[in-house]
Amino acid sequence: MAADLLRAPPDSRRNVASGPQSEAKVFGSPKPKRAAAEVAGAVPEIRRLPAFAPEQALLERAADFLRRKLGRDLQREIVREYERAFREGRHDFPARVDLPFRYGKHLPERVVELLLARLTYEPGMKVLDVGHANGMECHLAMLRSLPSPRDLTGIDIAEAAYDTSSCYTKSIRGSIGATPFGDETFDLIWCISSLEHVGMDNSGYVQGEVGETTPEAALSEMVRLLRPGGCLLITVPFGRYEDHGWFRNFDEARLQRLLNPVRRRTTVQELYYQHTRTSGWKAAEPRDLRTVGYRDQGNAGAAALAAVLITNRS
Repeated sequence: MAADLLRAPPDSRRNVASGPQSEAKVFGSPKPKRAAAEVAGAVPEIRRLPAFAPEQALLERAADFLRRKLGRDLQREIVREYERAFREGRHDFPARVDLPFRYGKHLPERVVELLLARLTYEPGMKVLDVGHANGMECHLAMLRSLPSPRDLTGIDIAEAAYDTSSCYTKSIRGSIGATPFGDETFDLIWCISSLEHVGMDNSGYVQGEVGETTPEAALSEMVRLLRPGGCLLITVPFGRYEDHGWFRNFDEARLQRLLNPVRRRTTVQELYYQHTRTSGWKAAEPRDLRTVGYRDQGNAGAAALAAVLITNRS
């Protein structure tokens, strides 16, 4: 998780942004040596340090890297890239998503996720955005650019860290495993890089929120909320299974076990993507991602991504 800036708990992001931190919790480990080792394996700049460099040097270099990656330049670059793909691509989503050559090179998975989210949206849809409380500026910029009329509701276990009124009609604090909404409420639900946190240690977001529900319960609840013909877009980091404490990197077996119970009453379509240092983001087959670890690309995010579009057939 050391290089995963889009997934870091908000307290970790604030600590890193404020200055170099020796506190290992910033990098998801209670032990400085372990944290330093995680950083060294995840951040390209750190790999060039000599093996005998002290942990503090590793952590300070990582803090510099994180501050730069969390800055406005990264956010603007993600927005520019996904807007270019949306504008220039010949998309027939979900059958075809036209990613430009070397799309999102060195950028995290959000550059793919925002494009997919934008392709699912039509003006006037009643939309639920799951896990909105700590939305990055690139995500909020996408929301503000959506054509009107807009009707967006956000739900999260944490209090929103910003003024949601410019993006959302409603902002609700609650669990996606048990929402206050009635059946068939939404035309579109986005669960963008959120489901991997469900059932994990979320104490970095909300004190005491550890395993508050399960991915299965969350998925069942989101399907319940879909209107007939409505769509649910789920994106999760994908490849080799990894447990990072507050999120998981899904593998094919676990993702399929999660999806199988809802196939009886929905249409499930799956898309997979991989980032490489030479080609950026491109479509992939799940069988080719079995050995891909979360941090394999050092692109400040996941090395591979699964995107699932679930349509209510009823």
